[in-house]
Amino acid sequence: MLGGAHPAAKLILLIILALVGLFIVMIAGLLIAIPFFGQDITGIILQGEGLDLGENLNFSRYFQTLSHIGLFVVPSVVFAILVGRRPFLYLKAASKPFWVSLGISVLIMIAALPLVNFLMEINLKLSLPAWMSGLEEWMRLAEENAEVVTRMFLEVSSYKALLFNIFMIAVIPAIGEEFIFRGIVLRLFRQWTGSAHAAVWISALLFSAMHMQFFGFLPRLFLGLVLGYMFVWSRNIWVPVFAHFFNNAAAVIFYFMHHNGLINIDIEEVGLGAGASYYVVASVVLLVLLCGFFWNFENSRQKRLSFD
Repeated sequence: MLGGAHPAAKLILLIILALVGLFIVMIAGLLIAIPFFGQDITGIILQGEGLDLGENLNFSRYFQTLSHIGLFVVPSVVFAILVGRRPFLYLKAASKPFWVSLGISVLIMIAALPLVNFLMEINLKLSLPAWMSGLEEWMRLAEENAEVVTRMFLEVSSYKALLFNIFMIAVIPAIGEEFIFRGIVLRLFRQWTGSAHAAVWISALLFSAMHMQFFGFLPRLFLGLVLGYMFVWSRNIWVPVFAHFFNNAAAVIFYFMHHNGLINIDIEEVGLGAGASYYVVASVVLLVLLCGFFWNFENSRQKRLSFD
């Protein structure tokens, strides 16, 4: 068993499992895809000739889902089996979360929205020194390409496509990314550093960097911190999983409704424009109150369990 190995060795193992898991799941997924999408698409991917997203949107959604399963879901479970034998117990996923905890986590994500959008605005205005202009140009181009892909995925008009987007963008990433970054990475750095705060910050930094969207780094870092502390305080992975799912699913649903003219609210503009500073201040105050209530509830509950 690898339970007694150094956290650094376990991190290396996790990286290897992620690469191997991605490779195996993608190959298996491509073979399964042949009867549904045709052998030509599989050949394009394997030969590295590129894939026209507009012409093969359904396959691109399938490909995106496979990559998340292979890179996050499968490695996290295999790692937990190798290190702890009982994967759900190791990942803090063996017990049901309290409804109060889930409810507060949702309120926290709602309250955070103006601050998240404000951080995004700040991030977009950041620029590198002149001597790094080439790197900045590449980063902005990568950001624009990622935004084009995201909008092509989100701009759908059927409820069937909406449900698949929720599965692809909310369900799978919420489970996979939380299992990896909170259930494993945060835990390993907590063992390594002996500090829960350091572990939350390091895991949040890695979580944000992993997305490779440089001009969205600050808001994702903030969300990673929020999700990390939810995990530390609740000691239950399903709390940040649910909060992560709610955040992503709400974005998908609101985009769908706005794109199809059902509402006039653009979720990415909430808290911006006139009176933005008031929204940000209100967001911060609400977050402090809600996080304080969340911590107090979880702390009191765990003390009662210890006493019992």
